[in-house]
Amino acid sequence: MTRSSQVNFIRLVVRNIKIEPAVKSETKRIAIGVLAMSVIMEIVFLILGRFDYTVLLGNLLGGGWAILNFFIMALAVQKSVRKETPQEAKLVLQNSYTKRLLCAVVILLIGIKVQYFNWISVILPLVFPRITIAIVKLPIFQRKEEG
Repeated sequence: MTRSSQVNFIRLVVRNIKIEPAVKSETKRIAIGVLAMSVIMEIVFLILGRFDYTVLLGNLLGGGWAILNFFIMALAVQKSVRKETPQEAKLVLQNSYTKRLLCAVVILLIGIKVQYFNWISVILPLVFPRITIAIVKLPIFQRKEEG
């Protein structure tokens, strides 16, 4: 397969992915949360006198993966809902989980072993989506029922 045919294949696949509005809005919410907490983390590093370019690069690696991981998970859920049997849906989710876990291990190994990344700033953003979800569930962020 030549380089141009690979690029054309990727374009065809990307064009045929229909992303549900819920996936887009939830990923946007997670991205905003990760970005906000990443800025706070960088400020803390700055206050502690530990900020350098490795913190920024680690944050980009960890935070970028955290957002991409959530998006890929949401796409897998979207795909699983369209399956005809629960077993097929479960298989889609299991495959996605396995692949995402392997990618996370690679990201962590790179973040820890490569000197251009501060390992703390790689690891911390990986929990930012969970924190964002917990914050969004707080009562102050819930819409009041019209009644």
